[in-house]
Amino acid sequence: MPERNSHAVELYRALSGPGAMPVPPGNRYYVPILEETPAKDPILRLRRHIQLAQSESVDLLTGFRGNGKTTQLLRLRADLEKSGCHVFMLDMLDHVLMTKPIELSDFVLSLMSALARVASEDSGLDLTARSYGRRLLDFLKSEVEVDGLEFGDETLVATKLSLKLKTEATFKEQVQERLRHRLTRLFEEARGFVSELVDAVRKRADDPNKHVVLLVDSLEQLRGVGSESQRMHESVVALFSGEAANLRWPKLHVVYTVPPYLLPLAANVGRNFGGHPVTVWPNIHVRTKTGEPDDRGVAIVQQIIEQRYSAWTGVLSPEQLQRLAVSSGGDIRDLFRLVRETALTLDIVQERNPKAKVTDDMLRDAEQQLRNELMPTSEQDMRWLEEIHRTRSVALPSDAELAALARFFDSNLVMNYQNGEPWYDVHPLLVSAIERRVAKGDEARGS
Repeated sequence: MPERNSHAVELYRALSGPGAMPVPPGNRYYVPILEETPAKDPILRLRRHIQLAQSESVDLLTGFRGNGKTTQLLRLRADLEKSGCHVFMLDMLDHVLMTKPIELSDFVLSLMSALARVASEDSGLDLTARSYGRRLLDFLKSEVEVDGLEFGDETLVATKLSLKLKTEATFKEQVQERLRHRLTRLFEEARGFVSELVDAVRKRADDPNKHVVLLVDSLEQLRGVGSESQRMHESVVALFSGEAANLRWPKLHVVYTVPPYLLPLAANVGRNFGGHPVTVWPNIHVRTKTGEPDDRGVAIVQQIIEQRYSAWTGVLSPEQLQRLAVSSGGDIRDLFRLVRETALTLDIVQERNPKAKVTDDMLRDAEQQLRNELMPTSEQDMRWLEEIHRTRSVALPSDAELAALARFFDSNLVMNYQNGEPWYDVHPLLVSAIERRVAKGDEARGS
């Protein structure tokens, strides 16, 4: 049977593949979110921090996975380049094993290897990449005995090392162990490479004061899994709080993305990097603190969908899209999933009834599918999440629960918004279920 070409199919496809990927300004899918309110635009503030900084600087950027942070980094890159900066951007998903504890040694190796790789792709900077390959090769040969690393062409050493650190947990642990007492030389080589790289960029531009910027993306995805969760979270805090001085690089302006759980786990962490506040990219403000739809945020969501498929009203009514927008909590990834699954259900139903429309049952099914995956199981978690919903704050009972709070952020159970001041709430799809479970538990204990 030939494949149907319906609005449901086209909307599903429009929110998959390229349509679901982060996009820079100027892309046909790009939709401004906070640009029209400059005083409330955290990315504009971050850009000015970088532009006004002298010598080197470090800024931290956080945002929940799926809320459009990478798109904002692409916007930051474009704005900085327009102002005359040279910008390198790294996706550390390609270089870091995100679910295992991280130490300064393997992080620096991964970071410098990624930077060398990007520099080698930058026209005119091949010599600098080879320079780092030679530095790294000499360092590994003279200082470290690591099994499983074959030395070959110096231009490929960084690539090979980065790949093994990303994919092989045992190798990563071995590197951490061997380098714990050999960090001084590692830093010397890394700083020497960064200095050479900045000098090469400035020489090519014939501008001795040119700002060179490094945007380090995807580190917000460092997350704990299973029994190693606490160790993982502690390692991230140790890296960005305890080792802040070693994450600054000569003549380079760096923006590190960090997990949202870092903020409550490491109070005032921005102070360690020169005093700049941590830049927070919030979810789209699709709902108020009382849970009512926010018209401006819903309009942004509608524009995001319309940019990808202008005939979306052939599947959803504006009221139905508003419902899914609020149910997503302003998380773009969850929004796309809810709309896609609704479109898929409609497509299936239309096999027998071509005139079928989206019903409330279809919307509930898409919401329930996501709710089932989010729903916590322990009563303790339920009660804490209910308290977060009631107070619109993280409502941390004690420092002993920091690891559990990190897990809430990791799992998208708790979301961050910005409306004058930051506030938190549980994922909207969990609110009624959590309230019912807590009430049911109270009744059981009282009976």
